[in-house]
Amino acid sequence: MVASMAEKRVTNVLKYLPRGLRDEILALSSRRREGLLCIREIRVRRDGRSSLHFGNESVPLYTPCCEEDMSDILEALCGGSPYAFRSTINEGYIAAPGGVRVGLCGSVRYSSEGAMGVSGISTFVFRIPGHRCVFASELESVYRSGVGYGMLIYSPPGVGKTTALRSLAAALGSGRDAVRVAVVDERMEFCHEDYSGCYVDILQGYKKCVGIEIASRTLSPEVILIDEIGREEAEGISAAVKCGIPIVATAHAKELSELTSKWSLSPLLDQNAFSVAVGISCVRGLYSLTVDRL
Repeated sequence: MVASMAEKRVTNVLKYLPRGLRDEILALSSRRREGLLCIREIRVRRDGRSSLHFGNESVPLYTPCCEEDMSDILEALCGGSPYAFRSTINEGYIAAPGGVRVGLCGSVRYSSEGAMGVSGISTFVFRIPGHRCVFASELESVYRSGVGYGMLIYSPPGVGKTTALRSLAAALGSGRDAVRVAVVDERMEFCHEDYSGCYVDILQGYKKCVGIEIASRTLSPEVILIDEIGREEAEGISAAVKCGIPIVATAHAKELSELTSKWSLSPLLDQNAFSVAVGISCVRGLYSLTVDRL
């Protein structure tokens, strides 16, 4: 089921791409033992070198993409209505079905009132959600060993924080010891289909601070999961913690010292909103966790 879902996500992403680029990607993936399941990221560049990422390996793509191709991709991603997606486009992404986040950049213009508009897209980055992470059970054990306390997961960008959070949601929300899990998914990177039979509620597209408040007030969660927190979410997280709801969140940092020195997290660390920090590192495809009490 997990493998078929992951393959379906990649197949759906390929539908957005020009035929030549799609055929090149299919040919490259067919030479891999796991085929399409190896693909973690597709970067499409206008008049530049596009690339395909198999885990930590980057492979160049030689099919060129012109301005018309980029416009066609944008139209397909937005269902023919880019205007309806203008707010997230201005924030640098489009949420595609299946929890796929598509990063983008182009030319920006500001109106006299300061309103922002992005046009002439030059890069699309399709990030394919990973399968269940290999250390999901270890993460679950760390959390359950201190039930009722928060956990902060950190790593540099692209190492697997979001994948870890997805897997942890499924682990905590299923089985004999299942708890009610609420996921605040502002960028719509979690897919309901991944949580069939789980006690997992996903608040998709909500601003994190709003989603935390709604989850706390209406869903009676036993834990709230949030990806990539900052100072804007501090007040909402603080309120949830005061209500006795533990928070599992992620943040960008390479080391614990970098994490604890972040100005954006200082209010939460001062409040002891998190009792444990879990660092994720990956060297040559091998993952390891560092667990520290806060």
